[in-house]
Amino acid sequence: MDSVSPEIDQSLQTDESLTINDGDSSVQLTEDVVYNDTTTIPLGPGEFPGMRKPFRSLWWLFHLLLGVGFLLPLLAGLAAIPGLSLLALGVMLAAQAQVARNGRLRDGFPLLPVSTRIGTVGLMVLLFLVPIVMVSSVAGGQRVVSQLSGVPSSGLTTVTLVLQIAVFAHLLLAIANGGSFACFLRPIRNIQQLRARVRSKEFAPAVNLWTDRLAAIAQPWHHFVLAIKAVGGALCWLAIPTVLLGMSSTSPHESPGLPAFLSFVGGALMIPVAAWLPLLQVHQATTGRFKAIFEVRVVREIICRVPVRWAIATVLLYALAIPLYLSKVVLPPADAYWVFTPLFILVIYPTRLLIGWVYGTGMKKKHRAGRLVRWPAKVFMVPLLGLYSLILFAVPLISEAGPKAMFENHAFLLPVPSGDFE
Repeated sequence: MDSVSPEIDQSLQTDESLTINDGDSSVQLTEDVVYNDTTTIPLGPGEFPGMRKPFRSLWWLFHLLLGVGFLLPLLAGLAAIPGLSLLALGVMLAAQAQVARNGRLRDGFPLLPVSTRIGTVGLMVLLFLVPIVMVSSVAGGQRVVSQLSGVPSSGLTTVTLVLQIAVFAHLLLAIANGGSFACFLRPIRNIQQLRARVRSKEFAPAVNLWTDRLAAIAQPWHHFVLAIKAVGGALCWLAIPTVLLGMSSTSPHESPGLPAFLSFVGGALMIPVAAWLPLLQVHQATTGRFKAIFEVRVVREIICRVPVRWAIATVLLYALAIPLYLSKVVLPPADAYWVFTPLFILVIYPTRLLIGWVYGTGMKKKHRAGRLVRWPAKVFMVPLLGLYSLILFAVPLISEAGPKAMFENHAFLLPVPSGDFE
């Protein structure tokens, strides 16, 4: 390891304390961060039962896939609603921080218990609505035939109404009793439990308990604060390079010399920003401090410790983010954002988790990688980051939004197609 090298204290994961020693100077960064422990909440797939229990493991896998399958649409729905897109960004930042602390990618789904329960309710409601739709369709056709032929219709319309009331009551009772799979398969027991809880005055406390548990998992205020800090910190880093980078496209063409030079300077400044900012946002989300977004020495040391992982994760982040700028060429109508936003979430979420994993593994390593590994990785990344900067420069030239499209950097900011939508 180099003679002058920062040493990062691994106590970050226990007391959120970070120590950097650089030569004779020492900086102690401490932050008391309290995170809700929701591991005991009986929601979501829970712990893996193990290979010795194959049937329970398959059931666990089904719950897991159901939760992940509904998590992405849940985040996309939040991101597509004006004002709630910050919550979607906050959830992804919280996921990055969780992966960074534990070093496991599977911990990057903080809303999985909520999405699993929502997915269970949604799936069962859909299954119970299928027979109603089929019977209603047949009843509607029967009414048409009866009106055309004059033949009295049978009582299928009445049967349909009774079936609708019965299914609606059953779904409400199943959801009121917890909304698990078993609740949708035991209508008589649901009635008995609800009646017993109402008589014993336990129904209202049970509802409050589930509400508190869901709120403890969702943590909307925590995610909102994370997003506000991340957006503010990212804008502090992106503002000057982005403004300079767009000088050529916003200045008159009569004197292109100075604007072209300023755009070149902005592009050069964007290279280190693009290299550091992804890890800086994870560092900020992990420590909970806004000023952590400016602690460049920490992320530079992480890059020196895991240069190859950092290079691969950064390349994937921008390689997957660049095609999303095609949605800015022609601004779609407002209704189309509900189609584009899930694609943004699907692309951005995994790469953010990967960046969080790089941060966590870099914090755990004790020593830097060798020079023969560090420097080739850094030299290899400079032209690639320069290419990303060049693409940002070209975005205003091809986008209907003009220079404003450069500030809609979804790799760091809100995971939505266009800033107009917020």
